[in-house]
Amino acid sequence: MTIDINKKLAGILVPASALRSEDDRGIGDTKAVKEAIDFCHDNNFGVLQLLPINETGNDNSPYNAISAVALDPVYIHVSNETLDIAPDIVPGLTKEDLYKTIANQAITTVIDYKKVKTTKFTLLKKAFAAFESGKIANYAQLKNEFENFEIENIEWLPDYALFRTIVAEKNGDAQWTKWENDLKTIDNARSWIARSEQAQAKNFCRFYSYVQWVAHRQWSDVKNHADKQNVKLVGDIPFGVSRYSADVWTHPDLFDLQWSGGAPPERFFQADEFTAIWGQNWGIPLYKWAVHEKENYRWWNCRIRQVTKYFHGFRLDHVLGFFRIYAFPWLPEENHKFTHLPLAEAKKITGGFLPQFMPRNDDINDSALLNCQEGEARLKVILKAAAGAFVIAEDLGVVPEYVRPTLKKLGIPGFSIPLFERNESDRSFVASTELPALNLGTYGTHDNEPLASYYESLVNWWHSNDGHNGWLEIQRLMRFLHLDENNPPAIYTDKLACTFFKVLFSTPCWLVVLMITDLFGTKQRFNRPGTHDTSNWSERLEKPLAQYALDNNYAEKINYVRELILQTKRQPYPLSKSHLAQLPTMKIE
Repeated sequence: MTIDINKKLAGILVPASALRSEDDRGIGDTKAVKEAIDFCHDNNFGVLQLLPINETGNDNSPYNAISAVALDPVYIHVSNETLDIAPDIVPGLTKEDLYKTIANQAITTVIDYKKVKTTKFTLLKKAFAAFESGKIANYAQLKNEFENFEIENIEWLPDYALFRTIVAEKNGDAQWTKWENDLKTIDNARSWIARSEQAQAKNFCRFYSYVQWVAHRQWSDVKNHADKQNVKLVGDIPFGVSRYSADVWTHPDLFDLQWSGGAPPERFFQADEFTAIWGQNWGIPLYKWAVHEKENYRWWNCRIRQVTKYFHGFRLDHVLGFFRIYAFPWLPEENHKFTHLPLAEAKKITGGFLPQFMPRNDDINDSALLNCQEGEARLKVILKAAAGAFVIAEDLGVVPEYVRPTLKKLGIPGFSIPLFERNESDRSFVASTELPALNLGTYGTHDNEPLASYYESLVNWWHSNDGHNGWLEIQRLMRFLHLDENNPPAIYTDKLACTFFKVLFSTPCWLVVLMITDLFGTKQRFNRPGTHDTSNWSERLEKPLAQYALDNNYAEKINYVRELILQTKRQPYPLSKSHLAQLPTMKIE
């Protein structure tokens, strides 16, 4: 879809997992997403941006999914405050089964993934058993709908369901490389399940197909609700997929498992000592692009078709990887061996290899030109597959000089994070009025610290032993915000937050997005890059979004942004001249 830069919009970004509703079961779900859509509608936001909603593995990272297309069952809504069950929410689920499963179950303030998954799969298995019995209302119609869903998704669903069945058999271990030979390849596994004694396994396969059908119905309903509320949903396609995913297990010929994708060292991201020295090692396998091309990018087309079923557009994660990707000759679990190792020793261990750009670096003009040409061709495939959906490219990090001109040529918006945009001569911030119109403007993605934390760190720097450089930096920021550079605020206030908002919303950027934490001025972080323990991705909002709008601690700021959207003409609907004339003057102390 061609983006009209004259029709500007504003949005919020929040992980679905972090949302709350009055009757969720410990994680944000499709009902909470619908309530987020209502919050957007009520406050003039025309866009709700979510993170990937594909099924995650044991690390709970949406960027390391065990399927590039399957929806995560944790987002399935199963109950409401009165425990009433509408038959079309989870076909087969009864009020009695729901009550028995969740009675006296306390909901934690952070996401307990093990508990959430246990609860929801228990309920879904009970619902599936009732559904299979045929003794539910509208069974014939629902059965026909389910079977049509299986036919429409035959390209990926049977193999995914088989993979999930084996993972369950292995107590949740998706490391297919360690499975016995009968299960290690898709062909062997199909033979395994075809045996008559594997009837129970066949039933489990059908169960996982049923779960995907339920998730599909709910997310389709979410998109329909967004259409009614005039809110555009923006999804997210991670660049990679877990090497222990259904996709790699099913199509190993599409992936290079000898290398591990990541990103080179950079100034703005040094989560730990290894990352500062070597860069980020994500563990994802590389793509064998020649094989994808030979198959007319069948796998990518399927992936994009799936995301556009539930979203009006999507963020294409790490678009730099479509041109060339930084790769490691070892997996993340081996990072500790290399942290302090000299290059010669590292090469000795890896058989002569070091982290490098693949398939080639940009040091030679001919190599850079070839990377550019190949990346452009792949992005054209993405755009064609996206059809009516809009594509936004995450073009952050160590960006080759050819990437942004190529995106502009293709009409794909990139990212503008004002706090990262600098004039190298004096380190001043690029003026907000100079940010590209065909871009998404934001102060941070899910990987960045909230504005409140950023400013607190800046103030601490200002008052540290290196106070002179901290003072120069805070003066630069004040000039960017058009504030008195000699009298900066000592703390992060609502007034300062609204100044940040006004500057961002006044940029030429087609779309501006606020992380939900920046809108509220909180310091929560949903993701801490480089963190590998199970506590990551577990933060939740304190309450449902609608309650923030009624809370005196947040209401005035939310009202300010709602009016700011109108003042900067970013509302998702046209305003009459009489309405424009009656716009209130925005004030916040």
